[in-house]
Amino acid sequence: MTTPPPATPRPIESRTVSRKTPGDGKLEITRVAARKLESLGPTFAVRMDERGGEATLGTMPCSCRAGEKPHVHYFLESELFRSLVPGSSVDLLFDDGNKRLLIVGR
Repeated sequence: MTTPPPATPRPIESRTVSRKTPGDGKLEITRVAARKLESLGPTFAVRMDERGGEATLGTMPCSCRAGEKPHVHYFLESELFRSLVPGSSVDLLFDDGNKRLLIVGR
């Protein structure tokens, strides 16, 4: 019996790192990306720049539009993200085979 080839990580989305990310370890993502990552559970493995760690999926009610359109912001939080450079671009990939999130700089 042959072993199937390893799964190729699936692209989730590309993000630009916020100026706040190095300070709080939070990387803002879209609601669509958050929904795709929910299956990993509340805490999950993340790999970035050959370093591994854990991340959580979070939400934050927002009033950035002065209350005229209440909404929620979605984010990933990890100590690993504190090393990201504001303004840089990263790709989020879902590694099905290892049940983890991969963060790849561009």
